[in-house]
Amino acid sequence: MKGNISPGDKIFKIASKTLSDEAEFTFSGKEIKKVKLNCKISIKKDSPISVFIKPDREYEHYKNVSITLKSDIIPSVAINHPISKKKIITQFSKTTDTPFEFSKIEIDLDEGLYISKISDINALRRDALKRLEELVCLKFTRVPINFKQRIFNDKCHNTIKTSLCLMEMNSAFDYSKLEDVDRVYIPLKFFEYSKYKDCISAINKKFDTYIYLPTILTSNYYNLIWNTINSALTQYTISGFVFSNISSFLKIKEPEYEKYDFIANYTLNTFNNYSIQELSRIGVDTVTLSPELNKDDIKNMNSNIDKELIVYGRLKVMSSRYCLLGHSNICYPTCDSKCRENKKYYLKDRLGFLFRVIPDNFQSVTNIYNSKILSINPNDLNIDYARINILEENIDEINNVISIVKSGSRLEGQNYTNGHMNRNV
Repeated sequence: MKGNISPGDKIFKIASKTLSDEAEFTFSGKEIKKVKLNCKISIKKDSPISVFIKPDREYEHYKNVSITLKSDIIPSVAINHPISKKKIITQFSKTTDTPFEFSKIEIDLDEGLYISKISDINALRRDALKRLEELVCLKFTRVPINFKQRIFNDKCHNTIKTSLCLMEMNSAFDYSKLEDVDRVYIPLKFFEYSKYKDCISAINKKFDTYIYLPTILTSNYYNLIWNTINSALTQYTISGFVFSNISSFLKIKEPEYEKYDFIANYTLNTFNNYSIQELSRIGVDTVTLSPELNKDDIKNMNSNIDKELIVYGRLKVMSSRYCLLGHSNICYPTCDSKCRENKKYYLKDRLGFLFRVIPDNFQSVTNIYNSKILSINPNDLNIDYARINILEENIDEINNVISIVKSGSRLEGQNYTNGHMNRNV
């Protein structure tokens, strides 16, 4: 031992092979939860060795299950080293790679006997446990059922309409200059701040306006969230809500909100007709399809409610309940409020791609967006609404995107991606 060491200094153990081996076993893929068994082994002179095994208690799937097995092993008379009960118990207890372990092993052993191959004892244990497992598996025989296929009637699709989702807003923009949009989604946080009041009013006078509810709803902001919603419903003509999780949907389905339209966001992972049918059953008016679906999947979707697909915008890749700028999961009064500065923040990956980071001090949530901008041709996709997500585009750029989507085209270049349109999930 080297260093400045004196008698009486404390010594700390920093490694333990036993503890490390135990920890490694927990993620080795081997069985950890074991069924405990009782075992009786009979080893008699001039007789084959026999074993009887049964569970030590009434497990759910092991009721009335037991196994008795006789081997071909006939012990001989020992000359020097007779086999002991301890040796047999040691060999029979090696059940590491099985879902079993022995809680009790009884040995009926005649004195002075010898077994030439210990491996024969191991083989007997493996055979007995295998047969016990097979008996239990027989209880899980699949029974065919009569399955009636459900048929989904698709609604009639006319001209694709356009939804505009303003993920970020700029109080200096004149949103009255927006053109050719059927409905606009405004995130709830912007209804809380007075500086966006004129922007929201300009939008509300011209377009059907929807409140876009946050993906994360934290309990300590619960009252603020619903007070903001009710205040917005009083000040503006709101057509409905875009909800991102079931908990917020259950709240806005209460009687005081029943006159509004309900749009299920893509975060509900609508992948198939059954998902759409279930959302329709509980009162959803429009469903936003998962952006992970490919072109064929979307074309095969049938529904009696409106289907929407995001055809443009940076998709959110993560929402974190933590502020990367303030290094905290809550907004403190002493925070230097970098989120309020007119700066852009990014995360750079190992390939040099930049992922936009936008802090949201409404709930101390950080949203991270993809480095590529999704751009899809909406033609022939069997959808009712083409949704455009806006993050940092100005009014002219927004109108240009709307025009391109309406014309059935897409933007191309190194900054754009068509997502999963030509891929499988």
